[in-house]
Amino acid sequence: MIAQWTFAQAPKWAEKAKKAVFSVVTYNKDNQIKGTGNGFYIDARGIALSDYTLFEGAERAVIVNADGKQLDVNRIMGADDMYDVVKFTTPIEKKQMTLSLANQPAKVGETVYLLPYSTQKATTLQTGKVTAVDSIGNNSFYYTLEMKTGEKTVSCPILNSEGYLLGMIQKNASDESTESYALGATYGAELSISALAMNKVALNKIGIKKALPDTEEQALVYLFMSAEQMDNENYLSVLNDFLVQYPNSMDGYIRRANFYMHTNDEQQFALADADLKKAIDVASDKNEARYQVAKTIYSYMISLDGKEPYQAWNYDAALELVSNSQSQALPFHIQLAGDILFAQGKYADAYTYYEKVNQTELVSAATYYTAAKAKQQIEGSDLNEVLALMDSAIVKLNKPYFGEAAPYFYERAELRAQAGKYRDAGL
Repeated sequence: MIAQWTFAQAPKWAEKAKKAVFSVVTYNKDNQIKGTGNGFYIDARGIALSDYTLFEGAERAVIVNADGKQLDVNRIMGADDMYDVVKFTTPIEKKQMTLSLANQPAKVGETVYLLPYSTQKATTLQTGKVTAVDSIGNNSFYYTLEMKTGEKTVSCPILNSEGYLLGMIQKNASDESTESYALGATYGAELSISALAMNKVALNKIGIKKALPDTEEQALVYLFMSAEQMDNENYLSVLNDFLVQYPNSMDGYIRRANFYMHTNDEQQFALADADLKKAIDVASDKNEARYQVAKTIYSYMISLDGKEPYQAWNYDAALELVSNSQSQALPFHIQLAGDILFAQGKYADAYTYYEKVNQTELVSAATYYTAAKAKQQIEGSDLNEVLALMDSAIVKLNKPYFGEAAPYFYERAELRAQAGKYRDAGL
């Protein structure tokens, strides 16, 4: 029976294929060995698969390849605790051997080969028969095998007679069982990090750094989620990773600049200023980039609360940027220019900009409100004109009124009282 599960003479492809299989060692938060197991490469970019159980609770992990070289696991690319599989990356070796996925699933009765981790020159494989093939969706399969496996073969690859990858061995209920199971490798290969990965329990149980989503749009959402849930050190690391992966992302540079701008560190301020300039440099839409940078500087200035600003940032610099971005007279740009002028105490100029906004599709309760506040600050303004603007703001509110409408009604009541319209103020 044992002879049935061993292969005396390895196929020609086995010598190269074994270079794709490695040993895995995981460590806990105290840097103690958590567990050891197996894994294998499926992509020349250093992408590999192993079992999730080995990585659950791990703070770091290393692999030892067939040449005995140790490499760090640097990113987790996906995890599934139900099917016990994890996808990750390591640094790339010059002659990285990988296993190629089979185009078709194995068939019942087909002979398959288990390729174990080995540093020895001789290549020994186990053979077995496929006794069942179950579909688990998305062109993924789960195999039942007539093959005896144990702890040392968990997460070793299963290949067909041509040397193409079919799946990975899963933990057996008993080392004595003559029946084993393998998860189709396509399932693991399709694992990925989504924009909402921060909320995935299986991923959060692994302390090793996560990869970013595959698209810039999804990665930006992931950045937003990370800012809310990560400490500063880890968040900055994610920002740096994002800009390595998407070096021409205007949003990425502005987000990192925002991070640096709130550190109260002169050296970090210089880095932030460099990132703001880089954001404009890489942007395909220069007008939008100038607007976003101006908004970032404006937000920084109003947050200072009397503190001295960094030398390169002030309201004039923000106003110059947004003014240079108004080639198409976009309402958001005009609104920001008005806000900057208001913050500078230039209320008449701010009111002029707000009035322009109220002639566009951006008009809203908020835009009439800001116009009213600017008008109120202009020396010699007619209070009735201010009230008219506040009336227009309330007309723009959605009905039925909710809590967000309260400040508008309160402000109008105050204005009516100042105008001596006490009965109307109490309505």
